[in-house]
Amino acid sequence: MKLYNRIVRSMLVVLALVGLIFAGYACDGGSSSSSSSSGGGCDGSSSGGGTDYDTFSTGPYATTQNLRSGPSGDSGLFYPTGTGPFPILVFGCGAGTNPDSYVDHGNYIASWGFIVVIETSTNSGTELTDAITWLSGQNTNSRSVLYQKCNMAKVAAGGHSRGSIGTFAIASDPRLSTTIHVAGGSFDGQGAYNLRNPAAYICGEADTLATPNAETDYQRTTVPVFMTVMDDVDHMAAAREGLPAICAWLLWHLSGETERQGDFLNSDGVFATGKWDSKSKNW
Repeated sequence: MKLYNRIVRSMLVVLALVGLIFAGYACDGGSSSSSSSSGGGCDGSSSGGGTDYDTFSTGPYATTQNLRSGPSGDSGLFYPTGTGPFPILVFGCGAGTNPDSYVDHGNYIASWGFIVVIETSTNSGTELTDAITWLSGQNTNSRSVLYQKCNMAKVAAGGHSRGSIGTFAIASDPRLSTTIHVAGGSFDGQGAYNLRNPAAYICGEADTLATPNAETDYQRTTVPVFMTVMDDVDHMAAAREGLPAICAWLLWHLSGETERQGDFLNSDGVFATGKWDSKSKNW
């Protein structure tokens, strides 16, 4: 009987772990290329801290996605319904992944009123600047679904892991208003020297590689900067767990919602309390 009980307990543990793995995969996306509405995605509401804050759920816009778009035909394009014009985020994937892995992320951000292009990353980040140029062309092309919908004066670049490295590389592009670096500190400690605009570093406590590198970048950053280290979040989960902060940051810096500044910079702000261990400087 004791042996039987041990076997049953072991099976329950295995089943629970399998459930967690599949739940995480479903939230991270997949290879779907169909249209999506604002009701799905990763709402982050179980993550702890500020769960009644609006960006812990998807936004008010229904969204459409196309995973065979962009300058190379392999970009992920996500955009909200409505006439716009909408601010823009170009975003680089983590190494070894492609836009198919960030479907829910793209729809989540787009649901808050942003046009999002997600690119397979390189260290150079040229795919991100190419995406900005492509969007500019789409904005003036009367046959494009993005015709006159892109606010080219409000553009952010960001990325997860290797995508953050590429974002550092192109951060001096004059078309950018802000950059977002998720679980991706520069390997050589030089990334921060390219920054020209306010930047956000969004990291995980359980990420023993990228977070220390981001700490070095933070110390060397001379532009206005915010950095948070999320409790019990690892390298892979940082992009998902950071979505509420990413959306709020974009609403502040691209959509003119200046009232959100305190949510990041105040000691009792939504993204400075609870699971968010945060700091800022140069403001």
